Amino acid sequence: MKNIKNLLKAFILSVGFGALIEAFISLFLGRDIIGMPKFIESVSPGHARIIQTILYGGFGLISDTISHLLKMESDDTRPKQAIHFGILGIYFIFVGLYLGWFDLSTNLFYSAASFIIVYLLIGLVFYYKDKKTIDEVNKKLSK
Repeated sequence: MKNIKNLLKAFILSVGFGALIEAFISLFLGRDIIGMPKFIESVSPGHARIIQTILYGGFGLISDTISHLLKMESDDTRPKQAIHFGILGIYFIFVGLYLGWFDLSTNLFYSAASFIIVYLLIGLVFYYKDKKTIDEVNKKLSK
């Protein structure tokens, strides 16, 4: 039950992050982007937003599932982080190609750079959150 709750939480957070990223891109471009025209034309009316939302949530589901699967008894987290990043990167490319965010050209480079920046920013948030928790625990233990 706890795993389902975590997956639901990850899904909802990813939908929120996806919507925020989409909103910032819309502000940057000066127009609303609910989806790329090529993708919207390829699905039935009204389905584009639902599909896009589910795929945004997929980032959270995959991320949480990978994190759960990679909880190995190892002190070195770099290989786990590389695997996590690689799998999410592959998912990003498939989602981007499906939704028409980019094709296999220069747009892919800019989109991949954006993905890396967002991935690093989210990683920093989790790092500082975990660091704060560790510092609080250490403070309690030292009393």
